[in-house]
Amino acid sequence: MAKISEIFISGRTEWRNTGGLIGCILTLADANASSLEAEREKLRLQKTKEAAKQSNAKFQANQLRKAAAFQKAGLDLQEYQSFTEEQQSESPEMPTVNVHGAQNLTHALATARRFVFRKGMPVTVEEHVPGPLVDVAQDRDPDWTDDFIQVWKLPIEPSDRDRVSPNSLETPRKRSFDDYSREDEPLSEHDQNSKESPLNTKEGPDDQEIRRFVVKEMFNSAWRSNELTETPFKDVQLPAAVWIRNRGTGKLERYLYRDGEPPPDINVFVRKPWPGSQVERLPQAQPSRIAMSYIFRHFRQKGKFNAQKANELNVDKLVWSVLQSGISVLSNDKTTVTPEMVLEPSVEGGGFAVVDLPSNEYVQVLTQRPEWKASRIIDGLQACIWILGPNVIQNEELREFITHHSNLKHIISSPDISPNYLSFDSSSALLVRLNQIDAQRYSIPIYDNVAPLGPVMSIPDELSTSNILGARRDLQVQLQPKLEIQKAATATPFLDISHVAGETPEEVLQLANIANEEISLGKAKESQSEQNLPSPDAQVICLGTGSSAPSKHRNVSATLLRIPNCGSYMFDCGEGTVGQLKRLYSPQKINEVLTDLKAIWISHLHADHHLGIASLIIAWREMNLGRGQGSAPSNEGRDGNVFSQNKKLFIFSGSGITEWLQEYAEIEEGLLDNVVLVYCNRSQKDTEKCGSVAKIIWDQRQVHSDHPDFASIYDSLKEATGIMHLESCPVDHCIGACAVSVGFPKGFKFSYSGDCRPSQRFAKIGKDSTVLVHEATFDDDMARDAKAKKHCTMSEAIGVGLAMNAKRLILTHFSQRYQKLPTLAALDKMEVQFDDPDIEVNDAENLPIMDVPTENPAHLDKGSALPDTSTRDAQADASSQSDSGPQSELVQNPPANASVSSTSVLPRQTKRDLKIAVAFDFLNVRVGDIGHLEKFHPALQRLFEILGEREKLRAETHPSEIARREAAKVKEEKREKMDRQARENKERKAKAAERMKQKSKRKLAPESQSVGGASEREQAPLEKDW
Repeated sequence: MAKISEIFISGRTEWRNTGGLIGCILTLADANASSLEAEREKLRLQKTKEAAKQSNAKFQANQLRKAAAFQKAGLDLQEYQSFTEEQQSESPEMPTVNVHGAQNLTHALATARRFVFRKGMPVTVEEHVPGPLVDVAQDRDPDWTDDFIQVWKLPIEPSDRDRVSPNSLETPRKRSFDDYSREDEPLSEHDQNSKESPLNTKEGPDDQEIRRFVVKEMFNSAWRSNELTETPFKDVQLPAAVWIRNRGTGKLERYLYRDGEPPPDINVFVRKPWPGSQVERLPQAQPSRIAMSYIFRHFRQKGKFNAQKANELNVDKLVWSVLQSGISVLSNDKTTVTPEMVLEPSVEGGGFAVVDLPSNEYVQVLTQRPEWKASRIIDGLQACIWILGPNVIQNEELREFITHHSNLKHIISSPDISPNYLSFDSSSALLVRLNQIDAQRYSIPIYDNVAPLGPVMSIPDELSTSNILGARRDLQVQLQPKLEIQKAATATPFLDISHVAGETPEEVLQLANIANEEISLGKAKESQSEQNLPSPDAQVICLGTGSSAPSKHRNVSATLLRIPNCGSYMFDCGEGTVGQLKRLYSPQKINEVLTDLKAIWISHLHADHHLGIASLIIAWREMNLGRGQGSAPSNEGRDGNVFSQNKKLFIFSGSGITEWLQEYAEIEEGLLDNVVLVYCNRSQKDTEKCGSVAKIIWDQRQVHSDHPDFASIYDSLKEATGIMHLESCPVDHCIGACAVSVGFPKGFKFSYSGDCRPSQRFAKIGKDSTVLVHEATFDDDMARDAKAKKHCTMSEAIGVGLAMNAKRLILTHFSQRYQKLPTLAALDKMEVQFDDPDIEVNDAENLPIMDVPTENPAHLDKGSALPDTSTRDAQADASSQSDSGPQSELVQNPPANASVSSTSVLPRQTKRDLKIAVAFDFLNVRVGDIGHLEKFHPALQRLFEILGEREKLRAETHPSEIARREAAKVKEEKREKMDRQARENKERKAKAAERMKQKSKRKLAPESQSVGGASEREQAPLEKDW
C-alpha cells in the first residue's frame, strides 16, 4: 500500500465509485507514516556505507581507472555522476497521493472534513473540469504522465446531451499556473487572515479553491490538537472541552459546565479549531453525469544493448552504461559513437484502457471518441478492461466495437456476467464453521459461482471467445515484455465450502452437540421465562462487530434490529454494511429487509460507524422508489400524518452527520429525497414529551422543538417509524458521541451504546432494557488502553448491563487485535465502575452536557499544551468547536486535590440474571434465544485454539517463513563465526602484548647485572619465575 501514489477513479463521481476512497486514503496515510521513517533510516545506512566505501583504497583505484576511461571517451566522470545523482532523490520525499476522477471529486472529499483528519500526507485532487467544446486533435498530448506511464483521460457524457459531432468533445482543461501555485503554496496564518485568503477575500473566492483548501488541510495540516487558544467563555461554541488557569498553581484545570445560569465573564482556554473546520458550508455543487475512462500507455521502450556491436566499434566497457543512458561517447579510435549505433530499434510501449459505462446512453459517445483512431494513443494498446452497468453488455453498438477491436484482450466486469462468488475467504470460512457449531444463529454466506449469462457471454461467432474474459479478483495483466493475462500464484478460483467444513475439528463439533442438547433440555423452562420477555421473536443481526477499520475477520459497526409487525432499524452503519446484507440474505429477503427499513441511528461521527450510510440510503431508494426515481411533493397526508404521503426513511443522529449528508447530497442526485433527518440534541430537557428529538428536516422543511406544532409532528414521526420513545445521552468518547435507548410497542426496549466509556447516564435512560448492545473493545488486561482511548473493557460493558438491569446483553465492537474470539473471563463480573460518579442514577435533572473526560490536564504548566492524543478513532475531535447546540453553563471547578475522573463501584443484579452473548459478524439471533449463545462458548473457545495452532503451523511451514528461518540461521552462523574470530583475535593480541611486556622487561635490566654471582644466562630463569 505504501507504494501507491496515484489513484484513478473511473465512472461518475457517485458513492458507488468513491465510497471506498476515504477508507483507502486513511489506510494509505497510516501505511505511509511508518514507511517514511523506515525509508529515512534506510537512506541513513546507505550514506554510511557509501562513505565507508569511498574511503576504501580499492574503490578509489577503480574510480581513477574509470575517470581515465571517461576522459578518453570525451566525458567527465564527475559531471556524469552528478547527472545520475539528480535522478535519485537525496532524501525520501513526504508521501503524496494524487486522486484523479470526474467532476465533483474534490467536493466529495471535502465534505468529509468533519470526521477525517491526517497530518503529513498531502492529497491533491485532479478532477475533470468541464470546458468549452473544442475540436480534439487525434494525437493530443497525454493528460498526465510520470517517468513510467502516460495517461489519456476520456470524459464521457450521455449521448442524450446532443453533441454536435464526435470531434467536438470535452477534454480535460489544462490547469493554469494559478491553479498550481495557489494549490501548492502553503497558507500561513497571515495569509489566512489577509484578503487573498480563499476564505476571507471580499471579492468571493473561486469555489474550487475553497474545496482544495479544505482537502489540503484534511491531510497535510500544520494544526496540532494540543495547541490551546485563550478566548472569552461567551465566545466558545459549546459543547467543547474548556480549561482555565489556576491562579495559585499557574496550571491548567478542566472546567465543567451545566445548563441553567448565564455564562461568567472570564477567559478560558480551548483547542484551536483546525482551519478546515472553519468552513461551515462548502460552495453549492451540482450533480454531474460525466463518467471518466482512461487509456494507460508505457513510453516507447529502448532497444536492447548490442554488446557485440559495441565491441566492434571499439567502445570501452566502462562507458557502455553511458551509451545505454542515451549519451554519445568517443571510442578508443576517437570516433563518435551514438546510442543508436549500439541499441536495437525501440519498441512501442504496451498499454491498456479502462472504460466505465454506467448505462447504455454512454456507449455511443465512447465508441465515437477520436482517441480510438489516434495512432500515438492506441498503438501498443493490448487490453481493455470494461466496467459496465446493468444490461450494457447487451448493447449492439458495444458488441460491434468489441468485434472491431478483436486484437485486444477484453476483460469485462458486469453484474450480467460476473458470478457472485465469495471474495473474502477468511471471513467466509469462519462463517461456515460458525454455522456448523450453531446453525440456527449463523448461516452460510449467500454466493453463486455461476455467471448469470454463462462463462463469458453470448457473443458474435466471428469474435474468438479467447479474447474475452470475465473479470476475476486474481487476474493480473502483464504488459511488458509481452502481454500476458496471469492468475495470482496464491489465489484460488472459488472458496470450497465443503472442504472448509471438512476441516472443522471433530472435538469442536462434539462440544457444539453438547450445547445443542443442553438447549433442547432447557427449552420448556426457557419458554416460560420468555412469557415475561417483550417481543421475544424480535431479531438482532450483527452485520459488523469490529472497531476502527475492516479486517479479514470482522467488519466495522452495524447492527440491524427487526421487530415483527413493527419494522427494521439500523444502529450505526459502517462501510460495507450493504455488502454484509447481501451475504446474509437472498435477493428476495434483502428486498423485504429494505422495504421494512424505517430508521437508522448514527451514534457519532467516526468513519467506522457511518461511512456505509450513503450506500444503504441508495439501496433503500432503489428498492422502495426505483432506480433514479424521485419523490413527489410530500404535503400532509389524508390522515393528518405529515410523513404518510410518501414512504420515508428516518435518520436519527446528533450534529455532524446531517450536515455531511446534506453537503454530499448536492452531488448525488436524489440521495435525500424521501429521507427525514432527525437531530437529537445532547442537552434536550423535556424528554418525556418528545424524547431527545430537537429538530426534524424533510422536504426542504425544518422544524425545531420550540415550534408550536412540533408535538403533533413528533406524533407523526412515531407513527411512521413505529418508535414509541427515543432518548439519547452524551457519552465520553468524542465530541458529539451519544448512546441511545429506544422504546417500541409491547414494552420492548432496545439500548445501543455506540463507542463510549461506562456511563451512568446511559444506565439511567436504558433502565430495564430488553436488549442492550454494548461495545467491549478491549479485554480486561488492557483497561488502561480502554480508558486512554475512551472505550470499554468487557467487564465494564457487562457492568453497565447489570446497572441498567437489562435482560439481555450482546457484546460487540471488538478491537481488531482480537481477530477471532476475545477473552471470556469477564463474564463472571458483577460490578461496574463509572466515569461520571457525581451523577445519581435517579437524578435526571443533574445530567451534564458531556461525560467527564478520562484525563485531567491540571498537571500542565504555564504555556504548556495538551498532549497530542490524535488516533484513528479520534478524527472528529479536531473540530471540537464546530458542534452546534444551545449554550451551556459553567460549573465551578472542582478542588485541586480532587480527581476529575474518579470512579464509583455500583453493585447491581447478579450475573445469572443477565444473559450475555459475544457477537461475531452475521450473528442473527432471536431476542428469546440470546441466552442460548453462552452455551456455545466452550466450542468456540476450542475452535479458535485449534485454528490458532493450525495457523501457526501453516506460517512455520510456508516457503517464505522457511526461507526467513534459513536466512536467520545463516546470519546467526555468520555472527557466531565473527564473534569466534573476534575472540581469537583478542586472545592473540593479549598474548602478543604479554610477550612484548616481557621483552621490554628484559631490555630494561642491565646486561652486566647478576644475582648472587649468577651469569646473565643463569639469571633469565629467575626473572621468568619472578
